[in-house]
Amino acid sequence: MPMQVNISQGMRLDQKLSAQAILTSQILQMNSIELETAIQQELETNPLLEVDESSETDENEAEMERESKDSGADSDLGLLDDPEKKTDIDWDDYFQDGFKDSEPEDFSQRDPDEDDWERPQSYDLDIQQYLLNQLKDRNLPEEVYECVAYLAGCVGDNGFLRDENEAKEAKDENSGKNALIIAIDAVLQNEKPLKKSQKEVREAFEVLRSLEPPGIGAFDLRDCLIIQAKRIEDFSKIAIDILEKHYDLLLELRYVQIAKVMNISVQEVTNAVKELAKLNPHPLTQIQASKLSYVTPDFIVEREADGSFSVSLRDGTKSRLKINDSYKNLLKTKSVSSTEKSWIRNKLNSASIFMRSIASRKETMLLVMNAIVRRQYDFFARGSQHLKPMILQDIADEVNRNASTVNRVTNGKYVQTSYGIFELKNFFSAGVAQDDGTEVSNVKIKNSIRDLISNEDKKSPLSDQEVSELLEKRGLKVARRTVNKYREALGILPVKVRRSR
Repeated sequence: MPMQVNISQGMRLDQKLSAQAILTSQILQMNSIELETAIQQELETNPLLEVDESSETDENEAEMERESKDSGADSDLGLLDDPEKKTDIDWDDYFQDGFKDSEPEDFSQRDPDEDDWERPQSYDLDIQQYLLNQLKDRNLPEEVYECVAYLAGCVGDNGFLRDENEAKEAKDENSGKNALIIAIDAVLQNEKPLKKSQKEVREAFEVLRSLEPPGIGAFDLRDCLIIQAKRIEDFSKIAIDILEKHYDLLLELRYVQIAKVMNISVQEVTNAVKELAKLNPHPLTQIQASKLSYVTPDFIVEREADGSFSVSLRDGTKSRLKINDSYKNLLKTKSVSSTEKSWIRNKLNSASIFMRSIASRKETMLLVMNAIVRRQYDFFARGSQHLKPMILQDIADEVNRNASTVNRVTNGKYVQTSYGIFELKNFFSAGVAQDDGTEVSNVKIKNSIRDLISNEDKKSPLSDQEVSELLEKRGLKVARRTVNKYREALGILPVKVRRSR
């Protein structure tokens, strides 16, 4: 049968990000230290860009900061449509000589491994970046690396995966994710077993769990101990079997029954348990404090005399940037060749995109932080015990941005308050419904559980039911099963195991 070739015509709508949007997205994710580094590197590589050391700098920046608090949103990334409002460039002069036809530097093609965009290690307190830094020497397929990066971002403060708040928010943002990320969310939300997921997803989990510290990326305490045990050479096979097959009996300290079921002696079970006791139920405590010790806050929130709060941004720009006047004049000089002018226009385009991206970052950052302060007023006024339930979408709706944009603003950023320095992601938490119809942040509940158990009588530790009852006396209605879930998420061992210690 002869092959037939048909020509058809159709229409398709594709959305492609501009160089401005790509760079704005990248800069928005940077903290103040990273931005300062990026600015310095841009000054070194682009001769058209220079620091504006005029006396009006501080006043202009303060005015921009005040304006950004009340500004609206024109796009998801907070791009500024009118460059004349934010720079002192005479665009008419540049456009008249073919500036529009020049090609800007393609920021999307920058190598992420180059020094230009590498996070400064000395300031690294971001668990996600700490984990990803370990992948630099591994030749992972791009799709697997993206999956590992996403999983690293889902690692909670206890070192475990499957954080209930992140899982809830993931459902609202799946529309912008690829199939592999959606498959990971399905695993994290217990909607699909890992062993039935795609090969790339299974490999991503394996890669994450092969990183340091041992036990990172586990689903729960049992999974954490199994991961650690299997990474230790000559670790007791009996101990691993107990974890995998008889974990419930282990929690109840039923050594005799374990020995009977496994057809071994009670002494062998006891020896295995002693070996298990050497494992660490809190993976993140194994990271050296020096690697996760230094944080520079990106925001400062201060209370004014009238009870309101002011938000200031440490944006890494000690001075405003501007275009070098010498190069401006060269574009108007007839003796300069067309090739040289083309090079100048390309650098000018890159410089202007960079400047507008920084201005857009400042606007979006202040919008988001002010919205957080408004919603969490009681926290800033009275302390962490007054944190309210809040998800990314709440802030996204208020500032008219996508939840993914809000996530870029809050990820890895810190704020200095009168009660200490906090990571912005700590302000986002799911709520637990109370009898009166209100909701209490699960962060507050977890802190209360940790407080009760840390002050318990070690000879007679509190059961989950007793913790539930004590929480109710504090005005927090929390079911026993919820206490059990949060206790495990905190890495706190069951009552019978705590009693044995």
